[in-house]
Amino acid sequence: MKIVFGLFILFILSNECKQQHSQASNLVQEKIMISYEASTRGFYERTWVTRDSVSFSTDRNLNDIVRSKCKIEDWDVLISLLDEIDVKSLSKLEAPTKMHQVDGAAMATLTVEINSETFETTIFDHGHPPKVISSLVKKVLSMKEMMTKQ
Repeated sequence: MKIVFGLFILFILSNECKQQHSQASNLVQEKIMISYEASTRGFYERTWVTRDSVSFSTDRNLNDIVRSKCKIEDWDVLISLLDEIDVKSLSKLEAPTKMHQVDGAAMATLTVEINSETFETTIFDHGHPPKVISSLVKKVLSMKEMMTKQ
């Protein structure tokens, strides 16, 4: 009886692992770009990350772009953070603060492109993203910081 019960548990756990792995694998196989943009009248920055590169610009026309190779470890972290978010609900996220409405903070947005679909947040304060995307925004910005220090 213990052997049958053990095999049953092993079967259930292996199926759950396969389902989780296939969901993550599906996301990894997609063409994904994650973009963070912050701006005011006198300030602009855009950071976008793909599997291959991290790009950054302070030029609204994107004429001056700094690019760096995206490390596979960083990309894997981004995908795992993205996997925790329902990207279809990004546009419904509520900004935790509203300082951008009175020029107290730069306006920021997070955009996720998966294949040909685009998902974008509403405007939130730069430095104060909605809690749901906070870890993802911090990771994108830390990748930009590492790139600009090199």
